[in-house]
Amino acid sequence: MVLAAIVVSAPVWGDTAYVKPSTSSPEIGQRITVEVAFNDVCCEPRYPVRTDTFVIVSSDGNAKQPERIDNFASQTILETDVVSEGTTLISTGERLGRKGEYVFLNGVYHLINSRDAEPIEIPDNTPILTSQTATVSKAYISVGKPNWDVIRNASERLQIIPATHPNMIEREDVFRGVIKFDDKPVSGQKVVLNTEQQRLEGMDETVVLTDVNGVFELRMNHGGGAQIWVRMQAPAPDGASTDIRSYTTALTVLVGNE
Repeated sequence: MVLAAIVVSAPVWGDTAYVKPSTSSPEIGQRITVEVAFNDVCCEPRYPVRTDTFVIVSSDGNAKQPERIDNFASQTILETDVVSEGTTLISTGERLGRKGEYVFLNGVYHLINSRDAEPIEIPDNTPILTSQTATVSKAYISVGKPNWDVIRNASERLQIIPATHPNMIEREDVFRGVIKFDDKPVSGQKVVLNTEQQRLEGMDETVVLTDVNGVFELRMNHGGGAQIWVRMQAPAPDGASTDIRSYTTALTVLVGNE
């Protein structure tokens, strides 16, 4: 089964967090730092990410919190010890954030009662839906030969599933992946790429759509930091405090210059 992306009126993206390790290929026993911050561009810190949901998951599936977390005016800095070979996940975990209101008209969610909302005509008796953001931002590091275990065991509802290993990307490579929601591919989903070079040169972000199988491709034209992210609205899970959730999942990668 393939899901069609649920459309949102106007791209009210808001700030998206990035997770930028000091290296994507550390050594066993090395303590690395990780910069985590909110911004719509990569990778310039604007606001810190204050949360108790940070998690480090090694290739054998063992999970832990960072050894140190420091919040500053514009960014959060993590420190973590590298303890296993293979590929390790560094993630914010799922963060529940600000709440808002939407209406659902003709298959489109429209944000209302917000400074970011576009003016629309709302028919009488249209239900007002409460919403809350649910965001996950992640990156990967690899010691020795990269593997796929933690990549393929993603647990969030809105998933970026790489087909290209995130720690094996060079400039001019094509990064391929699949967007899934509740483990089902999503067709027609916007996938956004922001790179440090785009920011420095004032270039627009790159936007592509998934195909009928939820597959997308992005050419990495620049070396350095890059962020891939997706967002969609969907009914909230049972027991949630709102009607819907605005899901955002972001993946930060370091692109080589070879």
